[in-house]
Amino acid sequence: MSLHFADVVRWLWLPVASFFAGALNTIAGGGSFLTLPALFSASSAAGVGAVTVQATNTVALWPGQLTSLVAFRRHLLAYGWKMAPIALASGLGGWIGGRLLLITSNHWFRELLPWLLLFAAGMFIASMPLGKWLATRSGGKRYDVALIIGMVVVSVYVGYFGAGGGFLVMALFGICGVHDIHEMNALKVLTAVVSIGIPAVTFMLAGRVEWRFCLEMAVLAAVGGYLAAHLSPRVNQRVMRWTVASIGLLTAAYFFLQNALMRG
Repeated sequence: MSLHFADVVRWLWLPVASFFAGALNTIAGGGSFLTLPALFSASSAAGVGAVTVQATNTVALWPGQLTSLVAFRRHLLAYGWKMAPIALASGLGGWIGGRLLLITSNHWFRELLPWLLLFAAGMFIASMPLGKWLATRSGGKRYDVALIIGMVVVSVYVGYFGAGGGFLVMALFGICGVHDIHEMNALKVLTAVVSIGIPAVTFMLAGRVEWRFCLEMAVLAAVGGYLAAHLSPRVNQRVMRWTVASIGLLTAAYFFLQNALMRG
C-alpha cells in the first residue's frame, strides 16, 4: 500500500511542480527550486544523468518565459529595437553557459547542484536590502556599456543553471542606473527568454533532452506562467521572495542530503 502511495506521489509531483514553477518564474523567479527535485525523482529510475536533467529542466521551463513575453508585449513594443543590444548580450552569455553545462560531468554537476541552489536562495534572501542599496549606487546616471557587459556575465549563470538569475538581472539594473519599472519589466522578460532560449536550443541540438518528461513540464509551466502574469500585480513581492527563498533552502538541503547518502 505504501509503495502504491509513493508511486502516486511521484507521478503527481512533476506535473504539479511544473505548473507552479511556471507561475513562480513569472512572479518572482525560482521555479527550478520546485522542478529539479521532482525531475530528479521522476528520472532516477530511468538512469538519466544529472546534466541531462538540468538541460531538460531548462527546455521545459522556457515556454513559461515565452508566455510571459506575450503577457508583457505592450512594454516590449514600447522600446522596440532599443532592446536589441541587451538581447544579443543575453544570448551570448546564455550560449556560453549552456556549452559549459554540456562539458560538465554528471558527477560534478550533482556535487555543484546543492551549492548552486544555496547561492540562488541566498540571492532571494538578499534581494530586498541589497536591491534598495543598489538603487542608490548609480548616482542617477545610466551606464549602458556596463549593462551590456554585465548582462553577458549574468546570462552565463542563467544558461548554466538559471535559478536566482532574475534577481541577478534586477541587481544589474540597479547598478547600471535602470530604474524605470516598465523598462525593467520589459528587459527582465526579454533577457530571460533569450538567455534561457539559446541554451535550450543548444541542449536540443545536442540530444540532451528527455522529451518524455519535458513535454508535460513545458505545457504545464507555460499555463502556470501565463496565468501568473495576470495575477502578479496583486502579489506581495516581499512575501513571495521569502517563500521562494524558503523553498530554495529546503531544496538545497534535500540535495545535500541526497549527495551525502550517495557517498555513504
